[in-house]
Amino acid sequence: MKNKNIKPLLSFVIAAILAVSCFVGVCAEEVVKPSAYQAALMKNSIANICIQMADNYYYGVSDEDLLYRALCSAIDNGKFDFDLAVERMVDLLDDGYNEFYTPERFETFYTDITGEFYGIGVQIMLSGDHVVVASVFPDSPAEKCGIMPYDVIVSVDGKDIAGLSVSDVATLIKREKGAKVVIGVLRNGTPMTIDCFCDEVSQSPISYEIMEDGKIGYIYLSTFSLTLDEFITPVLKEFEEKGITNIILDIRNNGGGELNAAIDLAEHFIPEGTIAKFKYKNPDNNEDAVISNNLKESPYNMVLLVNGYSASASELFAGAVKDRKAGVLIGTKTYGKGSMQSVFRLISGCGVKYTVAEFHSPNDTRIHTVGVMPDFVVENTVHKVTEADMEPMVFNSITDENNEKLNLAVEQRLEALGCFTGEPDAVFDSETEEAVRYFQMLKSLEITGELDMYTLVALNDIIYDYEYTEDNQLEAAKKYLLTGKTE
Repeated sequence: MKNKNIKPLLSFVIAAILAVSCFVGVCAEEVVKPSAYQAALMKNSIANICIQMADNYYYGVSDEDLLYRALCSAIDNGKFDFDLAVERMVDLLDDGYNEFYTPERFETFYTDITGEFYGIGVQIMLSGDHVVVASVFPDSPAEKCGIMPYDVIVSVDGKDIAGLSVSDVATLIKREKGAKVVIGVLRNGTPMTIDCFCDEVSQSPISYEIMEDGKIGYIYLSTFSLTLDEFITPVLKEFEEKGITNIILDIRNNGGGELNAAIDLAEHFIPEGTIAKFKYKNPDNNEDAVISNNLKESPYNMVLLVNGYSASASELFAGAVKDRKAGVLIGTKTYGKGSMQSVFRLISGCGVKYTVAEFHSPNDTRIHTVGVMPDFVVENTVHKVTEADMEPMVFNSITDENNEKLNLAVEQRLEALGCFTGEPDAVFDSETEEAVRYFQMLKSLEITGELDMYTLVALNDIIYDYEYTEDNQLEAAKKYLLTGKTE
């Protein structure tokens, strides 16, 4: 059926749906019939969604099937449910990357993609019966007003938050830009109130460090958010000021995000020209993604680290780096998600995502279901570790910070739990104290940073039987940049 005939069928579908609603209205559950205006609004919205999906869904779907799903949702549900009708239509799309979002999940999805929201910029978690500040975002309203990690939140705007969930407390704190929120906290047992003003908060999608005595700059990208460029630009400027041109860009375990962010990233690393080819259902709409940065060659000697969890926008960037020879790929083959989704909000506040295109590498190599093969395949090594490999826990002299054996035993166990990121060295320093604080928060203990008996018993009671990964891929990247070889 052609799209031009869709409206008569839609009239029938909506009429059938409303008839179902009226019929069920005589049963035990009363169903309110939508007004003429509401029915027209829903009808037009359903029509637009059907037309849009039928015209643009990359792998093909008919408007008859979409409308049939909408009608069945009403019959099965016993009343007209606009959101359910759309959700059933989305379920018909079977490539695995289409999704229907409730309003709450859509807001979360939108925040993840943009990397921005209005709030005070803290991560909170439940520790026992208390909501505790786990971390404070750099340069956030929370940091500026003096909120600190491990503060126990006791009230918001004077309202006691005892018994509320973390999500409930987060909802109380979030509000429009510039709005004041008064946070009541306990800090080391001392109550205080802190005035904070909500603002736009950006979560950094990168972390970085300088390695090998200043010879290599390492950048890890956790996601491709729209704020990526504003965070990576100053890092590259810092590298430039320090004369660092050897770059390791790590997109392992990066599941993608916004494709435009990958294009922005390419501007820094890849010479001008094509970096991807977009393929749509209608071939007339096919286009090349081209950057114009006036670079004739890459300004960096770059290694790109990839693995089987590098997907979507990560693969667009990886394919561009490989085909345009802007760097060397090390690791394992990427995931193989080379498709692009369109996202839009419904009149109900819910959201829809569905596949509208695939992207190929600059050499027109398909990525979807195939992945990008690195130039050098390097596997990481997994080692099994048990408590027998650690220093035994001895509880005597627990107040002696110079008790090296106890310090080493504690650091080894904190490292196994992911609380300690340094190298266990038997020295109880600020890094160890911070790790102890984090562990105490996780275990709902008093957060002191000290090795009291409760903390040691809690550490000792955990069964330590775990695996750790030796990062051969990172070592191969460093060796390649310094010697031109991976082995």
